[in-house]
Amino acid sequence: MKATQIAKQDYQIKPNKMTATLTFELPDDQYAYNYTLNAARYKDALSDIMNMIRNEVKYGNHDEATHEVLDNLYVQFGEITGELLDV
Repeated sequence: MKATQIAKQDYQIKPNKMTATLTFELPDDQYAYNYTLNAARYKDALSDIMNMIRNEVKYGNHDEATHEVLDNLYVQFGEITGELLDV
């Protein structure tokens, strides 16, 4: 018999309340379940990396070539993550 695990998140948006429920069939969906539970941590890690690169571009004491590489990396990182980090 398979276990069913439910990840549930409630969002209070005035004046309507929205609820989302995801259902996972464990152990078959264990990877997806773990990924879903850790999504906020992954987002925070990406945001931290983006801010670290930004701070190096803005405040780092680098030669012109290194500054250009960091700046390009920051721009590419922003293009890859898109609006993901804005949520």
